[in-house]
Amino acid sequence: MIRHLLAFCALLATPVAAQTEHIVTGASPPARITVCAGDTLVLRKPIGRELLPDGSRAPGWLGWNDRSRLGSAGNWFETVGATKLRLVGILHGKGWVYVPVDARPCAAPVAPATAVGPAAPANHTAHVEPLFGANLSGAEASGGDTIRPSLEDWKGYIERHGFKLIRYPFKDDRMTSARIAELKANVAYARSKGVPVILDNHTYRWDAPAKAIAFWTGFARNFPDDGSVILDLVNEPRGFDDPVLTNDWMQWARDSKIIIAGLRANGIKHPIALEWPQWSATFRFDKKEGAWKACESAGCALDRDTSGPLDPLNRTYLNGHRYFDKGSSGTSKDCDVKTSGFVEFAEQLRRRGLKAYITESAFASHYGIKPSCAAVGTEALAALRANSDVLLGVTWWGGGRVWPESYIFKIDPPKAARFTAPTSSYVEQLTGR
Repeated sequence: MIRHLLAFCALLATPVAAQTEHIVTGASPPARITVCAGDTLVLRKPIGRELLPDGSRAPGWLGWNDRSRLGSAGNWFETVGATKLRLVGILHGKGWVYVPVDARPCAAPVAPATAVGPAAPANHTAHVEPLFGANLSGAEASGGDTIRPSLEDWKGYIERHGFKLIRYPFKDDRMTSARIAELKANVAYARSKGVPVILDNHTYRWDAPAKAIAFWTGFARNFPDDGSVILDLVNEPRGFDDPVLTNDWMQWARDSKIIIAGLRANGIKHPIALEWPQWSATFRFDKKEGAWKACESAGCALDRDTSGPLDPLNRTYLNGHRYFDKGSSGTSKDCDVKTSGFVEFAEQLRRRGLKAYITESAFASHYGIKPSCAAVGTEALAALRANSDVLLGVTWWGGGRVWPESYIFKIDPPKAARFTAPTSSYVEQLTGR
């Protein structure tokens, strides 16, 4: 123990750039702690069996564990920048002190980049404001896409209303050369404003992997892969083109990995947003199936499929939907729940080391908010902010001039005044103001 204390004192005496003492203990410690060489982590109780003699973490453990909360399993946390830890001593009044073994020195601050364009979603870190965005509908409309969003509509949502993320639903069989050229121009405009775009194949059709790989390989090459364009492979997949039962969850997990690996092998580096059957509902993501039961949820299938990583580039995000009416159907303007469930969904993501976007949700319209929805809308916004380490952004449903005035989730003001009407209080909420 004297040796450990001496080593610890020597460590404190060593001048290390940006050396930081991370106090891990607490009721709500950070889920991810970025560490540099020379940093220390202080825990009230020692790390247990997950710490192997060589400093690495034992397979199967969710992360390092702060066991300070008596009578509980503790709090899991991840060290970003290091995979190995070493105990260097016990500091009176503070606790057990660990140092990262394989961390690099902190880099000196760099000047902001001058290139125009948004940062890649993979660089999103904890406690950053989530991206508040909107769906711009029209290109996926039944019967045709003549009322698809124009460049002026894109400008209205980004410059006038202040949305920081756009989801563009479309149908793949409409993507002619002319449509692609138009979309490229609109995406380039959004990129010039630092606004990422999610391209959503809004067909509800889960294709066989070879077909999905072929479409997205050709289509994605029209757009930058710097993080400004995210590929939403298919909206709310309802059925499979493979000769197995619909909603076979293990098949969904296998197919997803095959499609993602195929795109990466073809040089497609764009971030990917992955949806799942059962309407991509966030409250159905993890049904907590016992080991003796077949999977009935996406979370279970991802846990059990051991065929390899979800994404070799680690640039795939889950893509959830959540409405607040009865059954989360998105067909009623009355809300039937007290909370959004985003906090629980975030916890399920953290346990698996995953992140997500919420790409469909709504709780009112330009014309006002029902009393039954006011509280859950406020809670949803707070939950997104509080869990922005794993919930990277949201695109609210109901944008685009395709929607009639009577639509319950209509974001736009009346069509004749869509460029002149004051921003509604609802839109101010949706944009995080």
